[in-house]
Amino acid sequence: MARFGTRTTLRALAGGVALAVLTQAAHAQEAPPADTETSDASTPGLGEIVVTAQKREENIQKTPIAITAVTSDRIAQGGLDQPQKLQFTVPSMNFSIASGFTYISLRGIGNNAASLTDSTVATYQDGVYTGMMLAQSVPTFDLQRIEVLRGPQGTLYGRNTTGGVINYISKDPDFEFGAAGDVSYGNYDAVEVNAGLTGPLVEDKIAVRASFHYDDHDGYYRNIAINRREYAGNSIGGRLAVLLRPAENLSITVRADMARSKTTDGYARVQTASLDGGLSDDAHPLGIFSQPASFFVANPGYLSPADIAKLNGGSIAQYYGLIEGGQYSPDNPAKSGTFANWYPTVYRTKASGVSLTANWDLGDVNVKSISAYRYGDLYNTGDIGGRFTPGAYVLPINETNKQYTQEFNVSGKAFGDRLDWLAGAFYYHMDGANYTATYLPAVAQYLQANVNLANAPGSPFAYNLNAPALAPLSSLPGTFPSVYQTASFTGPGFPGFQNIPADGPTTIGSTIPVAPFFGFAMTQKSDSYAGFVQATYHVTDALRVTGGFRYTIDRKVATRNVHSNFIYDLTAATIYQYVQGGILPPEAYTPEAIAAAANLCNAERTPKTWRAPTGMISVDYDAAEHVLTYAKASWGYKAGGMNNGECGTSYDPEYLASYEGGVKAVMADGQILTNLAFYYYDYKDIQFATYSNNTSHILNAASATAFGVELEYAIRPRFAEGWQLDGSASFQDSQYGAGCFGDPANTNNAGFLSTPKQACPATVINPNTGQEVPIGASANIKGNPLLRAPRWKTNFGLQYSTDVGGFGNIMARVDAAWTSKKYNAIWADKIPGTEKSADKPYWVVNAVLGWTSPDKRYAAELFGENITNSRYYDNLNLVNTPSTMYTVIGAMAAPRTYGVRFRAKFGSSAY
Repeated sequence: MARFGTRTTLRALAGGVALAVLTQAAHAQEAPPADTETSDASTPGLGEIVVTAQKREENIQKTPIAITAVTSDRIAQGGLDQPQKLQFTVPSMNFSIASGFTYISLRGIGNNAASLTDSTVATYQDGVYTGMMLAQSVPTFDLQRIEVLRGPQGTLYGRNTTGGVINYISKDPDFEFGAAGDVSYGNYDAVEVNAGLTGPLVEDKIAVRASFHYDDHDGYYRNIAINRREYAGNSIGGRLAVLLRPAENLSITVRADMARSKTTDGYARVQTASLDGGLSDDAHPLGIFSQPASFFVANPGYLSPADIAKLNGGSIAQYYGLIEGGQYSPDNPAKSGTFANWYPTVYRTKASGVSLTANWDLGDVNVKSISAYRYGDLYNTGDIGGRFTPGAYVLPINETNKQYTQEFNVSGKAFGDRLDWLAGAFYYHMDGANYTATYLPAVAQYLQANVNLANAPGSPFAYNLNAPALAPLSSLPGTFPSVYQTASFTGPGFPGFQNIPADGPTTIGSTIPVAPFFGFAMTQKSDSYAGFVQATYHVTDALRVTGGFRYTIDRKVATRNVHSNFIYDLTAATIYQYVQGGILPPEAYTPEAIAAAANLCNAERTPKTWRAPTGMISVDYDAAEHVLTYAKASWGYKAGGMNNGECGTSYDPEYLASYEGGVKAVMADGQILTNLAFYYYDYKDIQFATYSNNTSHILNAASATAFGVELEYAIRPRFAEGWQLDGSASFQDSQYGAGCFGDPANTNNAGFLSTPKQACPATVINPNTGQEVPIGASANIKGNPLLRAPRWKTNFGLQYSTDVGGFGNIMARVDAAWTSKKYNAIWADKIPGTEKSADKPYWVVNAVLGWTSPDKRYAAELFGENITNSRYYDNLNLVNTPSTMYTVIGAMAAPRTYGVRFRAKFGSSAY
């Protein structure tokens, strides 16, 4: 009831804000301008879109870059109010959110989430770089446009733009009054409210714009393990901008924003593959120890007949009071709409920021400064196993970051306006922290049973049931308390499950949790410095040459704690036996030596610095009126970093060389617009993520190449007045070069190699046994496609719009997007039993039917999204917890949604 009361209050407040804005606006409403579409000779008929991709205003059709611009009208018309929906409009783009992090890739260049890592596709909000992958306060209302730049932008944007850039540009404050708002309601009890207001505070000197956003919906899918609907969502946010014009040639814009969101998108089990001969699965989480007595009767050699009789038909887990399974999770959760996860999932994100942008026009020279601060916070609890029993329960993942940025641009013209030039400097500082505790009761109980029940070599049976109770791992000979067993940070404890007691709050350095855990904490300070210059020389009126150069210095300093109670106990007990037997010297039996052997550490500091030049050179030529051709070469770089959950390691920067050409044309007197781009990528030291040891890790692959073609089009024929067809299509052929990578469970044995950046040998020495073992076929990544790089993507929209006398305007539109198969792991789907880690091809179809009043002040819409109810996953991961099985887990995308929306606008600046 408390949650219902809070939601009701928020919804009433949200509706009240919108009503107050629109009611107040009604007293000052003005007739809208007669014609709100801007036209230009370069794009007759289809209008002009002005972009700032090159940090100067220019027509998109005159910009020699592969860029997609989504206007404010299209954002509203297509329901593009959430950034993940852009992937169905922008060619070669993939976007998803999982675990509170954003996964973006352009042309196959992107990365999975890992703690305190930078995104490969940079995001800018009103010129402010947002550094971390943590889901941020991306503006979703009152936007002027969204610009998506594909390919490395190593000069003007520079830092971590290997894949490209997404610019979110909000509407500026206006000296004319305007207000706008919309309210929608849909299935799953979905409510969304947006409201915006702008106008002058001091005529011609100070203007202000404020906007507000709220949305809420019930859960899309049922979690049958706890009998409740999850995949619910709620968010609230607002922005305020103030424009100051102290002089005709000086403008200062101050912006502030905040956003809060909560989702319950739990992971679902998609596929399980046993790694112990079929003994481990959903219903048998402890493998051999979960098998019933009948199994041991049918498979002699595990237990003596007397011990089998003790089980009384049950399992060893039941006999000793360990975790019991007994139920299977749904086989196809996306299709059935149900999944199983033993504990509720919660993701909470917070984001806020403030920026100051100053523009000073000195005539031949323009000076621009952007100063900004941003804050982000992610808090997540839940289990990634997707089962009825605990697999890897995180409590919590808590990541925070504070960033400061400063950029200066100086631009102008020279040589009789034949040279456009820009020079700038950029500084970035980030203080970040990630705290994660993963509780692993099933893993520890499996090890505990093995240690307590295993017979000595030579026994006729593998196990015995002589012990009246299983001794905890902390009581093994040679174990002793250590700081490496304590909580890696101060936070909540394990909530308890079956016979596993709940832990109280934990304190870093003093509390040793009762429940088995693996915990890590990392704080990181990052600094980046860059200087850049770019110039375009107009050789003739039709021919231009552009060159740019940037030099970047990145420095990161990480301090890491990696602690675990049961891993330390097992390692200490093993080393103790070796020391007692004279195999190891006494100095191997110290807390520090044990921790090093167990890959644990405390307050370990790792500094790293990288330097890189990047740049571009291009030629563009007006082949005919309204036809631009271009060719360019550009180079991108992304800094390296340090992995949380590891000690003393780092990963290298990645580099991309891009060779691109294109044609932008408006034909048939403005009835047809086509933009064609083709590219070749040479990709080195590629950063990619894999999930092992209960956390994500970034590794480097040696190389990859990619070739692609992209087409964007819009057709508005005069012979079919009111009709428009638009869309895009992309093709990419990508493949990794030589590489030999061990899978997370190392079933292919390539994990024993000293380096993965090589062609796979036939065999390798297992250092644990000294034996020569074969390299499995899945280890060879050569020829595998890049991650999240579907070979084909296409989308098209068909729209009809007509005026109906004095009734107003009726508009109907259908959008359909198709994505071919894509892979989420560097091994593609070659690891046996994990073929479902790849996304199958799928369609997403949206539709809208709208009415706009004759004065354009009011509008109403019926809308449907994913109307064919296509069931697909926003994210798929391959995990190896427990170590006796592989599990493909997925975050499910939204099902079919539909509803009604009402809009209102007042004042000339609202159009």
